[in-house]
Amino acid sequence: MLQIVTKNKVVRAVFCALTGVTISVTSCNIGGSDAPKRLSEGEEYYKLGIASNQQSKYEEATIYLKQAETSLLGIRQSSVSADDWQRRTELLGYTWFYMGNSSESNQLYNVAQDYYRKAIPLLSQGSNAMITSCAYRDLARTIALAQAQTDSALVYFRYAEDYARQAHSELLLLDISAYRYQLCYPDSVSQRLAVCKRLAEEYSAHARYSEIVEILLAEHATDSASYYLERLQPKDSAYMYWFAESYAYLSSKVLQQRGKTGEAYEVLLNLYDRKIDELQRDAGARTYALALQYDVAREKQLAAEAQRERRWQQMVSVILVLLLVVLVVLLVVLWRYWQQRRREQAAAMKALREKYVQQLQLALERLQQKVSLTREIEMQRMRGKEVEFPKWLQTYRDEQLTMSKESLNELVDSVDKALDGAISRLRGDYPQLTESDMQFAILSIIGATDNDMSILLNVQKQTIYHRRQIVRKHIDSTIEDIDAWLRNYVLCVQN
Repeated sequence: MLQIVTKNKVVRAVFCALTGVTISVTSCNIGGSDAPKRLSEGEEYYKLGIASNQQSKYEEATIYLKQAETSLLGIRQSSVSADDWQRRTELLGYTWFYMGNSSESNQLYNVAQDYYRKAIPLLSQGSNAMITSCAYRDLARTIALAQAQTDSALVYFRYAEDYARQAHSELLLLDISAYRYQLCYPDSVSQRLAVCKRLAEEYSAHARYSEIVEILLAEHATDSASYYLERLQPKDSAYMYWFAESYAYLSSKVLQQRGKTGEAYEVLLNLYDRKIDELQRDAGARTYALALQYDVAREKQLAAEAQRERRWQQMVSVILVLLLVVLVVLLVVLWRYWQQRRREQAAAMKALREKYVQQLQLALERLQQKVSLTREIEMQRMRGKEVEFPKWLQTYRDEQLTMSKESLNELVDSVDKALDGAISRLRGDYPQLTESDMQFAILSIIGATDNDMSILLNVQKQTIYHRRQIVRKHIDSTIEDIDAWLRNYVLCVQN
């Protein structure tokens, strides 16, 4: 990456030596219009941008050049004289050219192409063929770097050579040839090296020494590369930072080829430390005051966006609070409904228990009456009296005392309704449960004891025990307490 940046800085160093262009804009005075002010502002911003660009402060240069562009584009042709309009056009072309140069320095090649394409029609209207040639040359270079379209790049290189011939600049022709060999004919190393040596030695384009060193290093000619590296010294104060950085970078490569890896690494570390310090100083210089002075519209837009963001955040906060309140209210309502439903179900189950407790008491009373009557008849027979058992009176084990099939079905339906379909769910989840199993399950759920079940179902207690084991086997043989499991199942289904 450092090598690419170095090549871009070569462009700026060579351009100053090639063109020697010094733009001087005179203020115009057109009464009743702000065109003189805009033209003057555009000139001042342009000069600041060029100065920042030469000091490698590309971000700052872009800000100034953008302000120059804004001022110049705000001038209408009808508000200025023909000479001032021509000067405005020429200055805008220079501004776009240097904006492309700054963008290219940051490796934004596509952006640089757009600026070069806008600058070329304006520059070609003037009489400075050299700056037009430079614009075509830089456009060709960015096309080759960004899209690797060598055919298109060669076309623009030819345009650049045509304008260089119009300017009678042998130096510029050599410079274009060097870039053409580098970007379009990478195998022509000897021709490129010869052109770079002519530029550096005959035309004092000292920046080309870095390219000579890179070519020689690629050919592993370390001694020759070291010789030309010593000629790469700061010759121009405007680009002394680039010369120092390029010298340090290439020195590290020479040391590396000579096997002095540790020294090369130390040189690179020092270079990167200086670069980081420079970037930090540049970032510190770009204060809020500078941004407010030269980018007021952007700051206002950011402030408006921040205000809209705060309003949006406040609105979102209010909505979230409202949603939280609604959620809490909903949870409270659901909790109260659940509590009310539990109370209603508890009341329904209590009523069922009371109903069948009463039936159980009646059954026990009837059973007691039959037992007492049977004993009385037996006592009279023992006294010698001939007393016959009534036909309806048999032992209590031969007759169901209370719970008929219809009564049991009625009990199942009542409990199922009171528990919101829990009994139907139980029957559906475990279809292997028989009617006898369901009778046991219902009586267990409503809290009947084994004694109660034996009386209501007219069976022995041992039968109730066996029925419990059968139900446990039909549901899950690993369950230890089937009665507790049934009551817990009902609660889970309800919830």
